[in-house]
Amino acid sequence: MNLKLIDEINILVDRKLVVWLNVWAMVMFFVLIAVGLILSPELSGSITALGFFSFFITLVLTFFLHEWIHGIFFKVFAPGSKVQYGFKSGMLYAANPGTKYNKQQFTLIVIMPFVIITLLVLLSSAFPINRVALYLLFAIHTSGCVGDFYYCYKLWRNKNRPILIEDTAEGIKIFEEVKANNTIER
Repeated sequence: MNLKLIDEINILVDRKLVVWLNVWAMVMFFVLIAVGLILSPELSGSITALGFFSFFITLVLTFFLHEWIHGIFFKVFAPGSKVQYGFKSGMLYAANPGTKYNKQQFTLIVIMPFVIITLLVLLSSAFPINRVALYLLFAIHTSGCVGDFYYCYKLWRNKNRPILIEDTAEGIKIFEEVKANNTIER
């Protein structure tokens, strides 16, 4: 099998894409806040300086956890590979440059931080935790997953094609598997 590059997404470099994704993240955030207020108008409360500090630390740790989960799933599907973590263009990232994954593997790699952290937030709601802060954490994290959701969208658009995805330090490359041409030109 030969590979043909059919799409390249440089999410950390493409300024136009970054702006577009940030707009969608803000829309998603405000929609989630509106839905939260409509479904739970009793959500209210005040926050202390300690509470704000605790929320901020939890939020930062959530971002690191998000990238660590990506890294775990990179390793699950490519055990011998070396995952890189970094910070670029205002974003934390986990990358596994040079390693190619099939559609199902890469979909799990990109969506699992959202799934796992959302489940942790839901489980946390069973404890006496400030529900406003918990929902705000959910809304911020979910809207921050917009890049991962965008990758899923791009993979879905290629759902009927045999593709492999290569993670790069700036984004992803999508390759189509094409059969080698065994004919000889004369």
